[in-house]
Amino acid sequence: MTVRPRPLAALFAACLAFAVSGLAARLDAQPLTHVALEPVRVCRASDQDQGPPDYDDPACETVSVFELDPQGRHIWARLRLPLDAAGLDGTGPYGLIVMGKMSSEVFLNGSRIGANGRPADDRAGEIAGRIDASLFVPHTLVRDGDNVVDIRMSSHRGWVRLASPIHAVLFGRYQDPTRTISAAYWPSLITFGVFLIGLVFFGVTAWRNEEREASLLLAAASLFAGSELLVESARGLVAYPYPFHDIRLVLITVCAAGFSLCLLAYLFKRMTRLAWLSRFARLSAIVLTMAVVVALMPGFDGKTAGVLFTAIAAGLAGSALWAIRRRPGAIGLVILFALTGSALWQFGSGFLDIGYFYTAAGILAFLIYQQAQSLVAERRQRRVETRRALQLEAALAQARQKSAPAQIQLVSAGRVDYVSSDRIVQLKAAGDYVELHFQDGATTLYTGTLGGLESELPPAFLRVHRSHIVNTLFVSALEREASGTGRLILANGTQVPVSRRIMPAVRTALASKAVDNAD
Repeated sequence: MTVRPRPLAALFAACLAFAVSGLAARLDAQPLTHVALEPVRVCRASDQDQGPPDYDDPACETVSVFELDPQGRHIWARLRLPLDAAGLDGTGPYGLIVMGKMSSEVFLNGSRIGANGRPADDRAGEIAGRIDASLFVPHTLVRDGDNVVDIRMSSHRGWVRLASPIHAVLFGRYQDPTRTISAAYWPSLITFGVFLIGLVFFGVTAWRNEEREASLLLAAASLFAGSELLVESARGLVAYPYPFHDIRLVLITVCAAGFSLCLLAYLFKRMTRLAWLSRFARLSAIVLTMAVVVALMPGFDGKTAGVLFTAIAAGLAGSALWAIRRRPGAIGLVILFALTGSALWQFGSGFLDIGYFYTAAGILAFLIYQQAQSLVAERRQRRVETRRALQLEAALAQARQKSAPAQIQLVSAGRVDYVSSDRIVQLKAAGDYVELHFQDGATTLYTGTLGGLESELPPAFLRVHRSHIVNTLFVSALEREASGTGRLILANGTQVPVSRRIMPAVRTALASKAVDNAD
């Protein structure tokens, strides 16, 4: 398949636009200050509350900031926000960015600055807030030194319980939180072009019935990788309501599993001779292992990493076995899986955000190139086989006309023989020799190659296989295999393989010959 220049240019222009917009977001982003990462006071909240509670109440508790959890609860939390002159320097309005799976109402130094949704005692009363919200902070409320942030929060609308539902509370110049987040995702978005090209390329090759199963698997892998990238970067594109965050996290893990399973299925098909059912059984065992890992791992970064580690371990074990059996390309796969596993282990979530997508894009780009080379070679072979089919038709037509036999010069051990072509049934490659099969059943070895003799033979002879040339005068029958290939049955009982591409021409020519003989 040839990719047209204009769509390709448009695709890369779109990728460049993603990169430039992300870079602009990174350059425009102002420095941000985190709330202090220290134990915080937490009190029970009520719909009737008009402001922060008395945190000295014995009913309140002190928890780690990482244990702050509003899921299924309605609570108040007091956090300390340390600011210095550098943090208060610059121009423009101030803003407080609240990032987490919750609805919230925020007070700074005792004054309400705004709300993100509406926290409440139960699901019915709550209005879901956005996953990331920026609230305007008047200059008069901010002071140099310690500032107090009180947040009333609830999270009744999620359906997956997260280990860390509160992600960050940040202070800085007022800005759209999605621009801040997109700065972290833009390097990964560049790879989206590769995933889109892979989906189109492999989808078209599958639709055209060229390597259908392999092409479908790679098209699905491209779809999973591209979908995971879009879902992963969605937080940097739009501030969605917090209930969607659960769906986003599940989709990321599912897409990671789908991509890795499609890639493993492709490798099982390419590197083994296993039947479809055996390959399916192995993949099912990997899926079961992934399900156990997902159930045991805490946090969705851990679940996604666990899914990928499972696939990497399976691929590494299979590649090592294939390397021992000297399968082509197996050593390269061992290195790829080992390096990917090491990077995931060392960099963790950093690899999941960027390195994973570049690795996936690199693998798919290589497979696109490999498949394109294979298609070019296949089309070249089709042209050769089509030419041979035409030659076969001409040869059979020549045979029907009962043309005069030719004398063929054959050399063996310094001796030259002249053999009449009408005595030869078949020529077969035998290393550095050619094995001739005669009408009377005799066989003789002569020095040379099939390619060298092919040009000297009369039209009645045709090379139907790289190891076989047949005299069409002695073709008595044609049998078709279920795979689409065929076999020529010669008068001496020899069976010669016929390519699937040549089969229609052979069938037509032999049918014409049968009609002529009947006449």
